[in-house]
Amino acid sequence: MARQKGINDFAVQESVAPFIKAVVSDGSSSVDACRAIYVKANSSPVLTVNGVDITFSGLIAGNIYPICTTKSSSNDVIFLY
Repeated sequence: MARQKGINDFAVQESVAPFIKAVVSDGSSSVDACRAIYVKANSSPVLTVNGVDITFSGLIAGNIYPICTTKSSSNDVIFLY
């Protein structure tokens, strides 16, 4: 398996550029490490960060959070690249 790309592994061109791709979570499948997430509805999804499942409580709908994650338990999360 390839090494997961962490938030500090993005080049300056990638980290300051607008998001160029979005993938809607299906609630169970892993995806490539994203630069951030967009939350469609108020929720407390379990996100996989560096291989560890973490519950993020109180995420507010309509916000972008700079979380580098590879999986979400909620389909209210959109991965941004």
